Amino acid sequence: MKKVLLLLFLVAGSAMAQTGYVQYEAILANMPEVEPIRKEITQLTQKLQADLQEMEAKSAAKMQELQYQAQKPNVTEAEQQNIQQQAAALQKEYVNSSKAAELQLGAKENDLMKPILEKLNKAIEEVAKAKGLKAVVDGKVLIYAEPGVNITKEVAMKLGIDTEGK
Repeated sequence: MKKVLLLLFLVAGSAMAQTGYVQYEAILANMPEVEPIRKEITQLTQKLQADLQEMEAKSAAKMQELQYQAQKPNVTEAEQQNIQQQAAALQKEYVNSSKAAELQLGAKENDLMKPILEKLNKAIEEVAKAKGLKAVVDGKVLIYAEPGVNITKEVAMKLGIDTEGK
């Protein structure tokens, strides 16, 4: 039993020695290709917000009109139900538009970032293979690691990013 435990510790120790880490977000933040994407996403966000605000204003005006109609003295039960259905439809349309805007924004960001993330992941893979690493983890979740297992600078250099001045 002691031999099995010793073997497990040796295997685990050698696996840890073959693991490196990278500051993924730091490299991504310094990639020059990311800035135009951030600007495009910001512009799209502003456009979608403006569209939703316009829709909200139109919905608010329509809701006021519906409330006015509902408060008329001679409104029948059928008319009251019709007004409630129209109000519910307006609210549902706004919620659906809001969700669609979020999905559109997420899809656009994913489409734009995909080639950059592929480039970053390829650089990480190449550096890891060159250093003989079996695994690379994101340094954001590490509490402690030996300095020699940090491959952030090597990955940044492979991507042509200057990390010395930052």
